Amino acid sequence: GCYGANLMTWLMNGESPISVTAITQQLQPENNPKVEDDATIIVNYSTAQVIIQASWNWPIGRKDMEIYGETGAIFADNRHQLRIRLAEGYDGFDERTLQLPELPAPYPDPFLLLKAVIRDEIQLPPFDLYSLENNMIVMDILQAAKESAETGKTVYFK
Repeated sequence: GCYGANLMTWLMNGESPISVTAITQQLQPENNPKVEDDATIIVNYSTAQVIIQASWNWPIGRKDMEIYGETGAIFADNRHQLRIRLAEGYDGFDERTLQLPELPAPYPDPFLLLKAVIRDEIQLPPFDLYSLENNMIVMDILQAAKESAETGKTVYFK
């Protein structure tokens, strides 16, 4: 669930959520005998709700995201392709696909990026995907998800 929490914290400009609810289960004990291998995490904000589906039991690797707004949706099918759907009434939509270029070095490689940050070659903006500010909130979300899954209750933030 860390990727989903990381991306949503970035999209929400570092806003902490109102609450987190999580359900976990073990669906493939033969492959993952000591851990839950599937989680659904619901993260609520004042203006958004996020559903993070984290799993080790899918037959294919997934790194996709869907964002729904008032007049359309964005589908990030992978790191290089976005589909943008604008609503045309309730049942119709206009869709276009964007191919995104690879980011310049050092961004595609997290270790080279870390090196550049340490050497003051790059300054990360607040709540950047790699920033400490962003990832501290991510850890709060994941800790709340763990607690929610263990207790069966929603965890509320102050």
